[in-house]
Amino acid sequence: MKLISLFKNQTISHFSVFYRGTVSFFSGISFNRIKLLFKFVWRNKIKREVIPEHLTLGVTYKCQCRCVHCSSNIPNLTGENFKNELSADDVKSSIYQAVELGIPRITFFGGEPLMRLEIYEFISYANKLGMITKINTNGLWLNKKTVEKLKAAGLNHCDVSIDDPNPRIHDKLRGVPGTFQKAISGIKLLKHNKILCQIVTYAARRNITAGLEKIIDLGKKLKVDSVSIVFPMATGCWADSYGELLNEQEKRRVRKLVDYHFVVLEIPTEKCSCQVVKKKSVYIAPDGGVTPCPFIPWQFGNIKEKTLEFLLREYYRKQNIKFKGDCIMNSTQNRNYIKNTISSVRQMRSA
Repeated sequence: MKLISLFKNQTISHFSVFYRGTVSFFSGISFNRIKLLFKFVWRNKIKREVIPEHLTLGVTYKCQCRCVHCSSNIPNLTGENFKNELSADDVKSSIYQAVELGIPRITFFGGEPLMRLEIYEFISYANKLGMITKINTNGLWLNKKTVEKLKAAGLNHCDVSIDDPNPRIHDKLRGVPGTFQKAISGIKLLKHNKILCQIVTYAARRNITAGLEKIIDLGKKLKVDSVSIVFPMATGCWADSYGELLNEQEKRRVRKLVDYHFVVLEIPTEKCSCQVVKKKSVYIAPDGGVTPCPFIPWQFGNIKEKTLEFLLREYYRKQNIKFKGDCIMNSTQNRNYIKNTISSVRQMRSA
């Protein structure tokens, strides 16, 4: 029975990835998108080169919210300035380099990416080069004008954060009154403009599992394309908050909510690894620093100093981590491994 259950879960995981990837690919299909996909398949699958499937590009640290769980927006929370953010040319250069590598998907990240005035220009540029484009937003600026501009720019997919099905609790967690209602209104506008939309939420003891089930029901009512659940991560504001992490029993309860296409989880079984372990993701921070993903704070280089291909080749040559069932930041041993690996890459370059 255990083997049957494992096979079923793995099949659901692979089908879910294939299903969502196919839907995204055909939303705004073009010659350049087909060409970019072939480039990725040729380099990654045939030549067996290690090429990430996904670039997350932080375009600003600025954000209207003060989320209790924030894992990426530390400068905004600590009051630091934003003088070192990438210029528009640097952002476009990063996108171009990713396409040259063959990376087919991009998520514009923050902070709040809609606070970067050139965001529509960036989306359009990535779209014209063939990338499947997505943004991750709190929804506060998803009004009729911005959604129509996102559609015109060629945005394929939008992630909207919903932390709790109770508007009052959601707004408290986000630190801004009215966030919930604006996010819901924004989702409706995205659906009206035929932009793929996903609700993103995180599992916590306060919402397992009734709260998560209500968010899933909300997603069905709003007719979003999927609901994505992430486990809490010991990073950012929760860097030392190991008490927020879920135990194995709690994670199993969350995993029971996953289905083949609507409710997704990056690590749907205890036998699955995250994108970092599989070398399928890369993150470029708003200051140009390059890390394996947005939730790992240690940078192994900067896009303003070295090319993305050079930095990834150095890092991937060093990384050889095997870890399953959770985010690597939630394991002290693996957290230290990644930190030391990145440190050794930087030391090697400076020697």
